Amino acid sequence: MKNPLITMSAITGNPSRDEIYSYMLSLKENGVEQAMLYPRSGCEIEYLSERWFECIGDFIKSAKMLDMCIWLYDDFNWPSGDAGEKVTAIPEFRLQAISTKGDNAGQINVKSRHNAGLFGEKFFPNLLSGEAVEYFIKCTHEEYYKRFGDSFGTVIKGIFTDEPSIGYCCYEDYIPYYDGIRGDYFELFGRNFDIDMRSEYKHFYKNAITVISNRFKTCYIDKIASWCSSHGLLMTGHFMCDHNPINSVRHNGNTLKNLSALSLPGIDEIYTSFDDVCEMALFGLAESVSGKNGAMAELFALGPCDMSYAKKRAMLYFCACHKIDHYFLAISHFDMRGNALVKDYFNTFSADQPDFSAVKELAYEATYASKIAKKDFVPDVYIRFPFDASASKIADNVDTIPFLSVINELTEKQIQWKFIGSEAPQAPVIELSEDFELTLDGRALDLSKIQGKLTVTDTSGNATKGIFVRRFDDESFIVLNLFAPDGEYLVDGKSVRLNRYDVYFSGSNECTRNEKTLKPVFKVNYKNDNAVRTMHMCSDSASEIKCELDTEVIFAVRNGSQAYLNGEKLLCDESADALSVGMRSLYKCSKPITLKKGTSEIVASNDLKYLPSVLIIGDFLCESVSADTCAVILKKRADIYACADKLYDYGSVEFIADIDVPNNAEKIEICGTDLLTEVYINDTPLGKKAFSPYIFDIPSNISGTKIALKIVQYSSIAPIFADVDFWDKNVKECAWRGTPHTTKRSFGFSHISFKD
Repeated sequence: MKNPLITMSAITGNPSRDEIYSYMLSLKENGVEQAMLYPRSGCEIEYLSERWFECIGDFIKSAKMLDMCIWLYDDFNWPSGDAGEKVTAIPEFRLQAISTKGDNAGQINVKSRHNAGLFGEKFFPNLLSGEAVEYFIKCTHEEYYKRFGDSFGTVIKGIFTDEPSIGYCCYEDYIPYYDGIRGDYFELFGRNFDIDMRSEYKHFYKNAITVISNRFKTCYIDKIASWCSSHGLLMTGHFMCDHNPINSVRHNGNTLKNLSALSLPGIDEIYTSFDDVCEMALFGLAESVSGKNGAMAELFALGPCDMSYAKKRAMLYFCACHKIDHYFLAISHFDMRGNALVKDYFNTFSADQPDFSAVKELAYEATYASKIAKKDFVPDVYIRFPFDASASKIADNVDTIPFLSVINELTEKQIQWKFIGSEAPQAPVIELSEDFELTLDGRALDLSKIQGKLTVTDTSGNATKGIFVRRFDDESFIVLNLFAPDGEYLVDGKSVRLNRYDVYFSGSNECTRNEKTLKPVFKVNYKNDNAVRTMHMCSDSASEIKCELDTEVIFAVRNGSQAYLNGEKLLCDESADALSVGMRSLYKCSKPITLKKGTSEIVASNDLKYLPSVLIIGDFLCESVSADTCAVILKKRADIYACADKLYDYGSVEFIADIDVPNNAEKIEICGTDLLTEVYINDTPLGKKAFSPYIFDIPSNISGTKIALKIVQYSSIAPIFADVDFWDKNVKECAWRGTPHTTKRSFGFSHISFKD
């Protein structure tokens, strides 16, 4: 069984065989044993060309050599079904929608403006056409099988379909359309489609969406699932708008039924927003469709790229509580050039992150999480997934918040619930009527009638928003602090401290130990030069560099860009070895330049949020300031570190001090950090941890002695992007604001403690 972490490996540029092997080796060395090959913006190989398949073959060969597994992706970017625009090149294979109201009733729409800021004006594939889908399979799946069929079911595990949808052409008063819809409508309901539509028959939308949903399942899902099954592969992926009941019906039909038809169904959770109003409903969907092969989730894509590993770990266990046991990590860029096209968000699981080795810690947790995903639980109440109600209101501007809020309230009260379809279980059932009224067993909803069990409370005995509890059939339970305040809680009657993103398992030992807290002064060693961008807002190309002292730096300028320092063009023809692997080929560096104390002006054009025009590299402490003109302030790095100070730096920092170890000490804890942290005593490594508790066992023979303590910490790549809040405040057009401020996390810790 391979580790359940699966990188969504974005193929950018035109990688060589040696580069591919090195990339795959870096994944394997850091605990990742599976990669999905993701054709994405920034790829410079013609999709589905012979060179494309040669590249895929190099990944497969590398996977075989390294005993890894491969997952294929079924299109270029998303949504799936177009084979890189081969399908929609044929006019009759283009998705259509029909207007259902007013003077335009019966009008057919073909071209879509869905999410125009991302896709632009374009055609989408008609997934209600069996012929169009068969052509899609011929262009993609069959071409992969022709070349790599001997690896299907062994090295190649499955094919990922990404947000295939029947709703991309649907404006507010439109529904998906296909030529046979009238006959299918009459056959299923014995009624005339056009008469029902124009007369605004009360069940028209529910009936029409039922017919369309059945067609989508037959033409797209069943065809591809059957092909995958007959070729030894899993069909995995997720649908469009799976987090919102009404939008999911518009885009997918009967989401519960259709998603269950995938052999490895999944959800899209790229925001990592535990407190979002849709979050619990989304994961309830995953739990309800999980099958014999488990379920998957696409995670983390919108970042931020300095998201703590504690939060990533909490998300894995949150997934596991909902029977998800395959974790697709978005995104692992081959290099950074995709950010020239997808500009507004960025995350990466790759060696471009200085703290990438923490993935090995995450992989260990993922193995345990995937075992927890096999556990079952008994619901206190069932919730009928609101297909009928949502389909009935598909043309209305209906507020789904009350329905989602009930789900969140049940979760907060630790009442266990589960989505169901049309079945009639024994436990109480909450339903949403076609009038969007909530009921419990047919009567007005009264949540006081539903009995649960409070496993975790605050010290006053009350449930707390942000604490998630899952109680399993075997009487074990897991507690996650998703967004509740740090503090003491009563867990099954026992006092336990739960900080943000903590994971607590039933039976955990919370022994009270003798503890001695220390706040020594450390010597600081910087293991690499700092790096930070200069910031230029699109056409506003001038920026400032303010130096408190004369500072020697190197400038890295992105290929194709030009930069001027105090009016002089920067000459950059040196290799960019100081940059991360995924950036080196995209930049050239200057020779060392001494910036004089005071202010320098730097001018550059075409700056991008996550692909800066200009980077400054050198031995300095950086402080970025958001103002009308965004300036970068360079200071002298600190030589010593007092606990609880902040060090804004990039890469890796080493802290060294001589410490007196208390008598009888058995463990050391590094407190007040969420960075990847290594600890050494007398140059002997004690280990590496990426999330709390940062507790390390210490050798018994050092108790009561003086030791040399070394603490090494690693940042993410985020510090080089400086103050991205400045971008979000000043850029008017942005498809997704995925990543918040990236300079809030810093090197350092509040104190250390020794424990008996």
